[in-house]
Order: sequence, then structure tokens, then C-alpha cells
Amino acid sequence: MPHDSSRRRILLFVASACLLFSPPPVSAFTLFPSPSTRVARHPVLFPRPPPCSATLRPMLGRTARAVQVSSSAVDSAVNSIPAIQVDGILFDIDGTLFDSDPCHLAVFQELLLEQKGFNNDQMIDEAFFRKKIAGRQNQAICEEFFPEWDRETAEAWSAAKEARFRKEAEGRLEAMKGLERLMDWITERKIKKAAVTNAPRPNAEMMLNAIDKLEWFDELIIGDECEKAKPDPMPYLIAMDRLGLSPDKTIVIEDSPSGAAAGAASGAFTVGILSSQPGEALKKAGCKALIKDYEDPALWEILGST
Repeated sequence: MPHDSSRRRILLFVASACLLFSPPPVSAFTLFPSPSTRVARHPVLFPRPPPCSATLRPMLGRTARAVQVSSSAVDSAVNSIPAIQVDGILFDIDGTLFDSDPCHLAVFQELLLEQKGFNNDQMIDEAFFRKKIAGRQNQAICEEFFPEWDRETAEAWSAAKEARFRKEAEGRLEAMKGLERLMDWITERKIKKAAVTNAPRPNAEMMLNAIDKLEWFDELIIGDECEKAKPDPMPYLIAMDRLGLSPDKTIVIEDSPSGAAAGAASGAFTVGILSSQPGEALKKAGCKALIKDYEDPALWEILGST
């Protein structure tokens, strides 16, 4: 027979093992744990995500409610998102306030096909557009595609492209789903807001006028009018400076890797909207959350509203 002290040690070891490996009771589950408390996974409220989804995890050391969001099979992801204090929201325009990329694609297809020898005289497809064009400044596009052009030629081509885009887009632009709800929420709380874009000013003003929101924004920042455009963070830093915002209390919403990289580099909490680009590309560029549109519960979790 084991000695009494040995028996007590054996019993203590068995009890500890049971506590360690048995599932926690439902009563141990809490939606709002302290930072030092590990959240127990309840089998009904928080089911295990499928293998293709990311694991729920805390971000920035903050406690928060977690939300599981499913998008397309390609872009499915789980956002574990903290509700943050929001003093300002900065929006891109193309592909973020509107799904304007189809208009841009059609114009680029026509104009680039006119350039003899470009892309082996083949019309560019949507994949080419997403990878090489979407969200980029015209100057950068021309420098890559036509390095032999002088500045005057590039500017004339860009101006013709933008004029054709405005004609193509007129009367066709519709605000993203849920945008009006978000704008009402911002107005009610007197949150500062700016539109920050690589689009030329005539395009930006035309698009914002299409939904009667040009005057709604506190600032309109144009990449071409900054020393550096996106993907450099300068346009977003200028917006924050003019509005008196700090990056840790600012949200940037973007649809392109170029813009997402700019937002992330500015230090703002950057949200990617899945209007055209795959989620992986936006996450790689620095997005901390992905949303399908402005009705997405993930966005309202970040804002602390439901």
C-alpha cells in the first residue's frame, strides 16, 4: 500500500489532470473576459471555424466581442475585431463608396488596345486590371506601361482616360450597400470624415456629387495634389493632420492593395471592403478586418454598434 503522503500526491495529480483536459462548463464562458482571462470556446455560440478560416484571436491586446463573418469561398475569413474608439473615418472613393471599377476597366481596355504592341495587342482582362491598375495613380501606371513617354504625353493620355471615364460612369454609379446608414451614423455622432483618393479632382467631385455627398466630407484629399500619392501614406497623414486626428482613433476604408498599404502605413485601423479584390490581397497589404459592404456585422462590431 502506498504511504499516505504518496497517496495524496497521486490523487492531486489525477485531479489536476481532470481539470486540465476536461471541457469547461458553460458557466465558465464569458463574452467579455478580462485581458488576462482566456476565453473559453462555447460549442454553440462560437463553433470551431472550418479549416480554411483564420483562428479567432485577440487584436492589439484589447478585450472585445468577436464576430465570425463569411464572405465568398475565395475570401472567407473570420474577423476577430475589437470595438475601438473612433474619432474619424477616412474613405477611399473608387471601389469603396461606389463599385466604379467596371467603368474604369472598360475605359482602360479600350485605350490600352489602341496602343500598338501593348500586352501583345491583346485586350487586358479583369485579372490584369486588378493586379496592375486598380487603385494606382495614373502617373505610376504610365511610368510602368509606357516608360518612353515624356511627361506631357502621359498627362494628355491620363486626361483623355479620365474624361472618358466620367462619360462612361455618368448616371451609372450607385452607392455601396449600407453606405447611407454608415454616413447617418457618422453624422449623428459628429465623427470627422474625409475622402482620400488617387483619382483626379474632377473625377472625385463628379462621383461624390452623384450621391450628393461632396459637401458632406470635411476634407477631400487628392493624391495628385500631395507630394506622394498612395501607396505612400502621405494622403492619409495629411487628412488626419487637417482633421486633428490621431491614427489610433482613425479608421481607413479601402478596396485596393495600394490604398490599403497607404492606410496601414499611416497607422490607422484599416478595413478592406471586398468589392473587387480578393481578401488575401487586402490582408497582405495591411487590412486588419474585411467587410463585404457597409451592412456587414463586422464593421458595426468595430464601431461598437449593432
